[in-house]
Amino acid sequence: MQSSIQYGPAYAMATIDLAPGESVTVEAGSMMGMSDGLEIKTHIGGNKSGFFGALVNFLLALVRKFLGGETFFVNTYSPPASRPGRVMVAPAMSGDIVRYQMDGVKSLMVQATSYLASAGDVVIKTKFGGLKSLFSGEGAFWLLCSGKGDLWVNCYGAIHEVDVQDRYVVDTGHIVAFDDTLDYKIKGSGSLKSTLLSGEGLTCHFSGHGKLFIQSRNLGGLVHWITPRLPA
Repeated sequence: MQSSIQYGPAYAMATIDLAPGESVTVEAGSMMGMSDGLEIKTHIGGNKSGFFGALVNFLLALVRKFLGGETFFVNTYSPPASRPGRVMVAPAMSGDIVRYQMDGVKSLMVQATSYLASAGDVVIKTKFGGLKSLFSGEGAFWLLCSGKGDLWVNCYGAIHEVDVQDRYVVDTGHIVAFDDTLDYKIKGSGSLKSTLLSGEGLTCHFSGHGKLFIQSRNLGGLVHWITPRLPA
């Protein structure tokens, strides 16, 4: 499998070339274009199998949809056995894309709406982030990505990588993904007055050693900027 990312960091898109026998799973609504003859299978995101597993997947997807902002369905694209295929994908918001190669050892925690695509033996599980996450502006759920393969994540704005060696504090609206070797706690940005009036809201306090990916723009900030300007 080969892939390239173009037009970043503002308007990134990923081109994924598939050999016969390979496939890529893409967030619903993110496909820009594809070669003719690809097989498309639409299914509910989740890793459970069987009848009861499908029911669990459905219920979890329903919860993630309304509390985490995650898309209900995903699409898997596969080329025919006789020839290769190509899929071009892009996120809904303008921003960057990062291809993260999962090595089968480390796991990556991804903000639910930042998942774009995955291929290979990447396993994605839903993880509840706690009640504070629900009010952080990023939804109540994270996606815990593990296994071996390729993972594409997107952001609003450009992605900045931080090598956390001890402690680091990030506004919750700027988190894209982080190594699960990092511990985190969601707190106010200071006193109650500072949290309510400073414009910073809740912050995520990381500790430990690992990679942290943050976005240069805050979607919640964009919403707050646009809302007062909408016609009554």
